[in-house]
Amino acid sequence: MKTNTFVIFSCFFVMSCASTVQQQSSALNTAEAKPIKVQQPVRIEATKAADIVDILTVSSKVQVSMAYAGDSNFTGKAVPGYQANSCYLEKNAAQALAKAAQQAERLGYQLQLLDCYRPQRASNHFMLWLNNTADQSTKAAFYPNIEKSQLTPGYIAAHSGHSRASTVDLTLLRKNAAGQWQQLDMGGTYDLFDPVSHSDSAAVSPQQKANRLLLKDLMQQQGFAAYAMEWWHFTLANEKYPDTYFDFPVN
Repeated sequence: MKTNTFVIFSCFFVMSCASTVQQQSSALNTAEAKPIKVQQPVRIEATKAADIVDILTVSSKVQVSMAYAGDSNFTGKAVPGYQANSCYLEKNAAQALAKAAQQAERLGYQLQLLDCYRPQRASNHFMLWLNNTADQSTKAAFYPNIEKSQLTPGYIAAHSGHSRASTVDLTLLRKNAAGQWQQLDMGGTYDLFDPVSHSDSAAVSPQQKANRLLLKDLMQQQGFAAYAMEWWHFTLANEKYPDTYFDFPVN
């Protein structure tokens, strides 16, 4: 009787295990059968949205110094799409930046804006510049330790968050002994494509790190998220146009 009971129990156990394995296998196959999400085409909008504004209509407590409107940038020339030294941002981003500028002023600093909204045509131009491997004229100043082919996508992208009008590149200014506004030492210049530009770089001095953290704190308090590879780069976390890339000129 004990033997028969054992045999019956063994058969039940084996059948249960087989059923469980079959169920697990079926579930696994179902999971593997899920369709792969295909990235949707990028939406390009040529017309400026009504809520994209000039920062100077929102705040007078910033200095606008668009690097790509002149030739002091990594391409060595003025960049297509930048027809004026103007900073455009979506209204919510502009208002948040204005609050950061107010707080900076209370502490004795001023925000210097180096890039704001960026036309898609500018990013297209950057990709053409990347593909021109013969042009190494700015390597010493902007990417001394990295090959040009390694600049994308970490530093230069075909579609930049700047074109969504909620990203800003900036630094901090403070008056020197002569009363002139001067950039804080951040341990590396703007658009230096190098590991030293990473927010958590251990290659910078304690004071340089403190300067970076001050800028980061001012921006994060107003809802901007930092980009780990570039200490100067911040995007409004709750951006208005997360899937739209604009291409109207900066004028």
